[in-house]
Amino acid sequence: MKHPIVVLHGWGLSAATFEPLITELRSHGFPVWAPDLPGFGNTKIPLKPLNLSDYVEFLSDYMQTERITNPIIIAQSFGGRVALKYQAAYPSSIHALVLTGTPGFTPVPKKKLFLFVTIAKIGKLFFLIPFTSLLRDRVRSWYYYAVGARDYYRAEGAMRETFKRIVREELVTSMKKVNVPTLLVWGAQDIIVPVPIAKKMKETIASAELIILPDNGHGVSYKNPKQFYGAIASWLRSV
Repeated sequence: MKHPIVVLHGWGLSAATFEPLITELRSHGFPVWAPDLPGFGNTKIPLKPLNLSDYVEFLSDYMQTERITNPIIIAQSFGGRVALKYQAAYPSSIHALVLTGTPGFTPVPKKKLFLFVTIAKIGKLFFLIPFTSLLRDRVRSWYYYAVGARDYYRAEGAMRETFKRIVREELVTSMKKVNVPTLLVWGAQDIIVPVPIAKKMKETIASAELIILPDNGHGVSYKNPKQFYGAIASWLRSV
């Protein structure tokens, strides 16, 4: 009997996004579950901002409800943040981790982050001037795209504050606590969480392995599921 697999989606995505990967995994005999994390997919926008710990408890409740034991978690981007925190909180509850495009370290330099916050504050004052409000949405859209903060711009309601809380949480402590086999699978062309982040994570997570897939980007796990599965197949059989 093969280990169950739980697929955790990235920010702004949903379980439905990963249907190609889910289908691929099931075709090889794996039982697969893929929840919509709170605030995404078919779930409601939360009334108040969430922290990573809230997503961890959601995942714990989900696994209990679905009676999933000792799974392999395959997590993309934001889903990987949740997986790392979950493994640290419940170290004996999962069998292995596959992380792809997960920002274990912030991919945004501190100087760029400071500049982003400063300009955003100045922008709020600028748009108080009469008639400038007509340009506000267009300028904001361009600005957030330019600084690589599209996920923040697209977030609604409490999810904006949730996003800010999530990206502030450090993951080094959680990575150092990982005690299960871990595979890092990265698209060589990932511009959102570049390969140097993955290499740094490999040095931080004990016994982690790293596979870099050429000609792929941040969404390799759902955009190219056959190649993604082909890269992890032998590792899945070995753990």
